[in-house]
Amino acid sequence: MREPERISMNAEGQKLLRVPFATQIKPEMKARGSYRKGYPEGAVVHFTAGRRKDGAPAIAYGREQGHAYFMIDADGEIFQAMPLNKWGYHAGTSSWPKLGKGVSQFLVGIEIMAAGQVKKRPDGSFVTWFGQIIPKSEVRYSKRRENIQEGFYQVYTAAQEASLEALILWLKRNNPSVFDLNLVLGHDEVSPGRKNDPGAALSCTMPEFRKKLLLAYGGKS
Repeated sequence: MREPERISMNAEGQKLLRVPFATQIKPEMKARGSYRKGYPEGAVVHFTAGRRKDGAPAIAYGREQGHAYFMIDADGEIFQAMPLNKWGYHAGTSSWPKLGKGVSQFLVGIEIMAAGQVKKRPDGSFVTWFGQIIPKSEVRYSKRRENIQEGFYQVYTAAQEASLEALILWLKRNNPSVFDLNLVLGHDEVSPGRKNDPGAALSCTMPEFRKKLLLAYGGKS
């Protein structure tokens, strides 16, 4: 992943609508509308719960699903499929106290290529819902805590987590008056009981992740 040291505005002083270190995808995903503030107010962290097909990059899966506005592949490569002034449907039935219902219209979706929750088999191996065997080294177990539902999860790679943090901090720096780090939420937070991502795929809980982002940004939301 290539992250510039300082890129937040173009030559005219306007906020960028494309992330400079993301791979831009054409044709773009279909938008549902424009953000009310012209920019996402935060983000929802997902996992795809799917797999690559024939080694194709993650965005191929995302385009097929029609909701991968940002996607992070296993090696940390970031794909962007629509400009930052447009919103698309990704969170489904969802709500958050500061936003109300239907958070997709306020928060950008970040899909991370991972199988999500997996099952442990009698022989000690792990299998996804679509039958793929996952190495033990890629699996994390967690008891229920904060946003995390109990279970085994295929973990985000170190490269994915680094890219996720870098992307979110760039989104904040690019438009600090609109993007709120306190509105970086898990799908399992905005759709509790219905969704379990990121769960323990992320190496910390979502509240812990927000604290990490706030610290990296300088303590301001």
